[in-house]
Amino acid sequence: MKNANPSRARRLRKRSLLLVLTTVVALASLAGSASAGPKTMLTGISGLYNFGPEAMTQSSSAGAQFLRIVIPWRAVAPKNKPDSWNPSDPADPAYNWRETDERFSKAVAAGFIPFGLVTESPAWAERCKPETSVSTCNPDPDAFAEFAHAAAVRYSGNFRGLPRVQYWQPINEPNLSLFFNPQYGENGKPVSADLYRVLLNRFSAAVKAVDPSNLVVGGGLGPVAVRPFTVGPMQFTRQLLCMEGTSKPKKTKGSCEGGVHFDVFDIHPYTTGGPNHKGRGNDVQMGDLGKLQTLLKAAKKAGRIVNSGRSVPLWITEFSWDTKPPDPGGLAMKITSRWIPEAMYRAWQAGVSAFFWYSLYDDPPHPSFKASIQSGLYFAGPTVAENTPKEILFAYRFPFVAYPEKKGLSFWGRTFGGRPGTVSIQTFEKGKWHKVATAKAPPGGIFKGIVKGSAYGADKKGAVRAVFAGEPSLAFKMKPVKEFIHPPFG
Repeated sequence: MKNANPSRARRLRKRSLLLVLTTVVALASLAGSASAGPKTMLTGISGLYNFGPEAMTQSSSAGAQFLRIVIPWRAVAPKNKPDSWNPSDPADPAYNWRETDERFSKAVAAGFIPFGLVTESPAWAERCKPETSVSTCNPDPDAFAEFAHAAAVRYSGNFRGLPRVQYWQPINEPNLSLFFNPQYGENGKPVSADLYRVLLNRFSAAVKAVDPSNLVVGGGLGPVAVRPFTVGPMQFTRQLLCMEGTSKPKKTKGSCEGGVHFDVFDIHPYTTGGPNHKGRGNDVQMGDLGKLQTLLKAAKKAGRIVNSGRSVPLWITEFSWDTKPPDPGGLAMKITSRWIPEAMYRAWQAGVSAFFWYSLYDDPPHPSFKASIQSGLYFAGPTVAENTPKEILFAYRFPFVAYPEKKGLSFWGRTFGGRPGTVSIQTFEKGKWHKVATAKAPPGGIFKGIVKGSAYGADKKGAVRAVFAGEPSLAFKMKPVKEFIHPPFG
């Protein structure tokens, strides 16, 4: 099956996001202690197109539990719509599932939880002309639902020995013109959220008709608002959920088509700065997760979000910074290695229960570093087997932070793979590491606490680390890194 060129897709993605992320946004101050968050934080890898044994081993070494796997509708479906066929039947000979079958099978065989993302509608299903080779342009909801049903049946766990896929998402970054059109109508008003609501509801009904335990992930929104390329994620989400207001959101008049059906909401808070960085009013960068949570909770309470749960989990299925090296314009490796665990901690504080990194290894710099993604956890080698780990791999695999406070030394971390066990907390003094506390990590791997009475780090000197199963985290220095503006894509 011929698939969309992943390198081209990544170049288009970077070009577009560089444009929309060059806005200057506000700064935030460092927040406080390890307050309560989710009991666990699942981890995963996005942007992966190689599912060979070396890539699977490297993903496992990164501590990933999920792999997001693209199902390109345009590539699976026939180029021209057949006169006679059954698009709801995954066994219809007009379909070509070979590549997606291989991806899901290899991921599950390697022990990962698969997460299916349906993208790129075929030309015959679109009702306008797409802007790029990876975008979707107002696809017919009936055709979209038929394909969703076919995919859910094929990966139901009861079809020709293929694996079960429980997590499903329709369309990547539907608030970004790179992936979904139109964003605005002829009158200049945003329309993408209204179009997406119809598709999301039809998609949800289709996959849940196959198995009610299937879970639908809605959103997957890009981070910033720049007309005419994007609708800001806050504005998009309010319109999607038929809500209004910012500090105290409330539902608008009308039924909102009976509500919006999804189980999890997804945001891609790529950040033009550090892990506490805030954007403008309609943006959602890493420091803005709280206002998105406020909106989602209000929409759930108002009955605008329809699912069987009491709440709406918030996921991040894409986040990264390009690193230097290899990108000359990337973020210095040492700073990236510090900001990753801080970003994961801030996300956890904001109630995020899954955090995916984009991507496993760097792209070749073709045609240039500026036009390619260099945010991998591994430096790209001549072959995947020859990839070499970056320092940031260990920051993502075993995130750990510590901050001096009035009550003592506060710490937070997550064991690799979310494994339970005992964690040793150590400080660096007089040239040696000294154990100052232990913490218990329950299943899920989140551990936190305070070394009461400790003044360590108050002078902004020294470093703290965690040790689990004989493996140390990266040392977290007590001297903070001052916030500064830096584009995530180098």
